[in-house]
Amino acid sequence: MGGERVTRTEWLHIAAPLVAAIGILMAMICYALASRKPWSRHLVIAMFTLIIGYALILGALNLIRHTIMWRAIIDAAIFGSLSAWYFYFKPNVAEYFRQLARQ
Repeated sequence: MGGERVTRTEWLHIAAPLVAAIGILMAMICYALASRKPWSRHLVIAMFTLIIGYALILGALNLIRHTIMWRAIIDAAIFGSLSAWYFYFKPNVAEYFRQLARQ
């Protein structure tokens, strides 16, 4: 996890709830994108926000090593920023979602 060795039990205890939540979010994102829902892009950002929040909470409670926490935060911030640029600031994609919202 985060480039470090962990036991199976530790992984299940720590990561399984996050993996389940992300799986649900990904299914919702797929549905929303396929059915052209304007709120689909918000779910993508919510997924990365969830990862950052989960890492911060577990790190603050000392339930995960801080190296793992920082790795999760940095990775989610990078990919979340790229997603935000793509969905909100790339001109053609932003226009597509504005048109969806008008319908």
